[in-house]
Amino acid sequence: MHQTFSFLLVPFLASLVLLVITSYFGIHVIKREIIFIDIALAQVAAMGGIIEVFIENKLHNIAAFTISPHFSEIISYNFSLLFCLIAAIIFTYLRNPRIRVPIEAFIGITYAVATTATVIILDKGAGGDVHLHDVMTGTLLWTTWRGLFRLILIVSIIGVFHFMFRKHFIELTEIYHDKTKRLKQYRKWDFLFYFTFGIIIIEAIRIGGILTIFAFLIIPASFSALFAKEWSRRIYLALCAGILSACTGLYLSLKLDVNSSPVIIILMGILLVAGFFIKKLIFIRPDHKSL
Repeated sequence: MHQTFSFLLVPFLASLVLLVITSYFGIHVIKREIIFIDIALAQVAAMGGIIEVFIENKLHNIAAFTISPHFSEIISYNFSLLFCLIAAIIFTYLRNPRIRVPIEAFIGITYAVATTATVIILDKGAGGDVHLHDVMTGTLLWTTWRGLFRLILIVSIIGVFHFMFRKHFIELTEIYHDKTKRLKQYRKWDFLFYFTFGIIIIEAIRIGGILTIFAFLIIPASFSALFAKEWSRRIYLALCAGILSACTGLYLSLKLDVNSSPVIIILMGILLVAGFFIKKLIFIRPDHKSL
C-alpha cells in the first residue's frame, strides 16, 4: 500500500495542479463557447515542435549537425511557444463584428490545417511521430518531480497573473458575445487570455496529453455549471469533481494495468452524467450571483 501511494503521489499532485488551472480556464472556454480551443492550440503547439524536429533531422542529414537533447528540447519548446503566439494574435483579430463567421469555425479550421501540416511533415521526416505520440497520449502516470516542479512554476505564474487581472478577464468573457458592450482595450486582454492559455496548454499536454487535458478543461467545468453560476463556486465544484475522478482513475489504472488517461476521462464522463441526474432529482437551482 505504501509503495502504491508513493508511486501515485507525483501523478496525483500533477493532476491537482492541472485541475486548479483548467477548472478556471474551462469556465472561460464554456462561457465563450470556444470548446475546441485547447485542441486547436495543442495541435498548433505540436506542429511547432514537430517542425523543429524536422529541421534538426534535415541539418543532421545534410551537415552531420547534432544538437544535444536538452538544447533540442528548449528549441522545440520555443517553436511551440512561437506558434501559440501567432495563433493567439490570429484568434484575437478574428473576433471582429464585421466578420460574420463564428470564432469556433476558425478554431476548427486552425485545428484541421495544423493537423494536415503535421501529417505532411511527418511523412517527409523522421522523429516527429514520437513527439506527436507523446503530445497525444501524455505521460501522466510517469510524471517526475522535476516535471511537477516545472508545472507548478508555470501554473503559479499564469495563475497569479490571471488573479491580479481577474476582473478584466472575467468581464471580457461575460460580455464575449454581447456586441453592444465593449471592454476597454479588449483586444489586449483577449490576446493575453489566448496567449497565457496557450502556455498552459503547452505545459499541460507535456504531462497529460491532448485528450486528458481536453477532459480536464471541459468536463469538470460543465459539471460545475449544473449547480452554480458564481465563478468562485464553479471553480470549487469543478476542482472537487476533477480530483475525485483523477484520484480514482490513477488508482484503477495502476491496479488494472491500463493507461491512466482513458480511465480518468471515462470517470469524468460518468460523473457528469450523474450530475445531470442528481440535478433532476433534487431540483437544485443555479446560483445567480457573480463576481
